[in-house]
Amino acid sequence: MIVRDLPIGPIGPIGPIGPIGPIGPPVKPGAPEVPRIGLVVPATDQVSEAAFAEMLAGHPVSVVASRVAFENPVVMATLSRMVDDLSRATALLLPGGRIDVVAFSCTSGTVAAGLDRVARAIEAAKPGVPFTTPITAAVAAFRRLGVRRIAVLTPYVDEVNEAIHAFLTASGLEVVEFGSFHLRTEPEIASVPPEAIVAAGRSIAVPGAEAVFISCTGLQGHAAIAALEAATGRPVVTSNQAQVWEALSLAGYGRPLHGFGRLLQGLGPARAA
Repeated sequence: MIVRDLPIGPIGPIGPIGPIGPIGPPVKPGAPEVPRIGLVVPATDQVSEAAFAEMLAGHPVSVVASRVAFENPVVMATLSRMVDDLSRATALLLPGGRIDVVAFSCTSGTVAAGLDRVARAIEAAKPGVPFTTPITAAVAAFRRLGVRRIAVLTPYVDEVNEAIHAFLTASGLEVVEFGSFHLRTEPEIASVPPEAIVAAGRSIAVPGAEAVFISCTGLQGHAAIAALEAATGRPVVTSNQAQVWEALSLAGYGRPLHGFGRLLQGLGPARAA
């Protein structure tokens, strides 16, 4: 058998060629590299990657993903153990390649393990690369929106709810209403339809709440944002939406993203890297 050695020529200005013609925008010589997000997702998560893809559709942003070990149920003990595998999972994000920002896609996991442990695990795998988590991104998002009094919706059992509440209040936010679906596993959480999230969000959007926070990257909160903002007249921040916003901000990408709430429509710098 003879296999021909074929050279790889220049792509040229029309972009890479797919089976039915050009795919993607034209490639311009000397064009800047697109931002690249490294997404680390719990092993049982069914929503984060799809949510990122939906919110970033049509934007020149690259996302590579890895999975960190996790087993149901979603309780403090199992969540806190996730950080033990976080360095390994983060190191698998394009080894030897460029990653502009790491997103650890677990709100409750960050709270259960502690932000310092999460930061050390990511730094060990990707030294010098900035990172975001859903809970810290949400706090930064509320500051950006000028909001302090919030209503919170989660899918968690109460021991996790208590930890989320404590983190938010320690960060300077006032939680005026708190509701939960009280679910124990990722499949249950992922199966909650956006319509149910909108209805629950409306029920907790009491007059004193300036905004609504939908916690958990395994919940389809991003799909409820537009309807809930329209129904309540108040900004809605969700775990996946907040970390998309902060990841893009840390990567220096400032184009607005439409259809997923006021936060992404006003995309701009988040917190310092």
